[in-house]
Amino acid sequence: METLIGPVPDDWQTRRLDECCDVQPGPSGTTLRSSAYVIGGVPVVKAGDIGPEGINPSVSVDEETAERLRPRYELRPGDIVLVRIGRTTRHTMVSEREARWLLGGSCIRIRATQDISADYLACYLTHPAVQEWLAEYTQRGVLPTLNGRKVREMPLVLPPAAVQQGIAEIARAIDTKIRAHKDVIQATRTLRELLIPQMLTGNPVLPEAAANRDA
Repeated sequence: METLIGPVPDDWQTRRLDECCDVQPGPSGTTLRSSAYVIGGVPVVKAGDIGPEGINPSVSVDEETAERLRPRYELRPGDIVLVRIGRTTRHTMVSEREARWLLGGSCIRIRATQDISADYLACYLTHPAVQEWLAEYTQRGVLPTLNGRKVREMPLVLPPAAVQQGIAEIARAIDTKIRAHKDVIQATRTLRELLIPQMLTGNPVLPEAAANRDA
């Protein structure tokens, strides 16, 4: 069967994203004004907060504002937050840490409702053909914008549950290895930054220098 991502087995399904997921764009500027932001309140996830390592919140609102917004814009573990304004091919999955945080206006929340694993959906959104689809339907301008209606219409390839689980497990294993390698690289970089200045001033003595001195 031919799909957005290429040929797939005939027993797989294709659906629109909104047939399996709740797609919710973030609040408008009139619903959540920048003047409502406070220090140390409930975090609001904006497009700029989403990076390779997850969500790093930069703004928040007080509890009263949060309670007003939560019925529609609350985030739950497993939600996918997709960038709506800016680089619209970026997304991240909400973890337990971000439970009850709020969706910002520059993002779209995708919540799996039936027949689909959130982990599988996160993998699906990284497929090159899906990334191209998102880029194609991003409206160009000073601020590139992805329309929530088009996101709802996104073609979704839906394999059986066991296949979804298998794909998600392999992706998690690879992500774990990537994080481990990043940790090693960071530790090695830190070691270099500590040792080079010391060695350049003769402390500690390099093994080669010690051997020459003792000869």
